[in-house]
Amino acid sequence: MKLNQNTLASLAAFGMLSLGLHANAEEPSPEVMKEGKSAYATCMACHNVDGKGLPVGTLKMAPPLTGSKFAMGDPEVMALAILKGIEKDPSNTAYIGIMAPLETALDDKKLASVMTYVRNSFGNKAAPVTEAQAKGYREKFAKIKSSVKRSTLDKLLEKSEAAAKGTEPAAPGEAAAPAPAASAAPPATE
Repeated sequence: MKLNQNTLASLAAFGMLSLGLHANAEEPSPEVMKEGKSAYATCMACHNVDGKGLPVGTLKMAPPLTGSKFAMGDPEVMALAILKGIEKDPSNTAYIGIMAPLETALDDKKLASVMTYVRNSFGNKAAPVTEAQAKGYREKFAKIKSSVKRSTLDKLLEKSEAAAKGTEPAAPGEAAAPAPAASAAPPATE
């Protein structure tokens, strides 16, 4: 089949259009970002309006979200932290606050939108979180009844990063977050 200039130009234009649509598939919608920003109002009390952590003297209430491995990494680990909260770590004196569990405050749509907002604000750029993903995270962690240790979250992120790089084998269907123990509490790692 011989292709003429017009056909080649049309195919090239279609290819560029397809590439453009594919590239924008990972862009969060303005509506999701608007809803996420609104839901982030709760988070500002500790993470600050700019996502850099609210200063309290020489300390901060909470860690910055700008470039945060929690914001940019495995969204399942981020969801675990948001849903169940983070315990105060007495050995970590850089942050004076705890993260309250927001499981009852955020429905699946708001959870997805605030995660997407944080993952795409403050200089961050990561894939949006869908409402279906948020629902799945909520179902997965439903039996966990207490806050999670920061060290547990750090280990989960490390495991997820290693699995993504192929340096740690992950069983098919194995998630990065912990399976609830019989007591329905997250695993103790400290």
